[in-house]
Amino acid sequence: MTDQDTIGDMHWVVVEGIYLPKRVGGHPALDFCNTYAGWRERSNPRGEWLRSYEVVARFAGYVELLEETDVRRLCRAALRDPEGAAAVLVATRRFRTRVHSAVGEPSDARLLGPVTRLAQRAAGEARLRPGPDGAARWEIPRSTGLEMPLLVLALSAAEMLTSPEVRLVKSCPGSECGWMFIDSRGRRRWCSMSACGNRAKVRAFSERQRART
Repeated sequence: MTDQDTIGDMHWVVVEGIYLPKRVGGHPALDFCNTYAGWRERSNPRGEWLRSYEVVARFAGYVELLEETDVRRLCRAALRDPEGAAAVLVATRRFRTRVHSAVGEPSDARLLGPVTRLAQRAAGEARLRPGPDGAARWEIPRSTGLEMPLLVLALSAAEMLTSPEVRLVKSCPGSECGWMFIDSRGRRRWCSMSACGNRAKVRAFSERQRART
């Protein structure tokens, strides 16, 4: 399903012809936040990855929250109901902003509130189903329609926010980046050394060279 770009300084993979951000977060909810780049800037038109409902559905499949059969079914359904798909796209982007804020300040009840409401609705829809590893797992039923990707992302966000690892989350300081990731060893600075880290090294080298002249 995924054809990962082999060029070292690229941030993306190609899934069924669609560009998606590489999974660098260590958790699907963080990778969800990373579908936008440039959180520190006031606006970054180039930073938006979720440009259509199909991208949302493909992303949910890419981070293993949806089965491929469901992704394809949802993409077909979106073609039949473009207005409904557009509404879910807007809601997904709005929820992403709320998850990003809550992960950044998980002790702030005011920021947790909007995430809680959607997570509760998702939990109300969820059903236990047998998983591929022999253990049961929570799944959002197909009856939720076009909202299915949004609801599985809500469950994932709740999982991240209730995990001790939320205290280990950092944001990449790279220009027009800000991608989130779990820094389990306390040594990681960049989302990727081959991307933002390498660009920072090149920039610092250039500045040193200019200072010497």
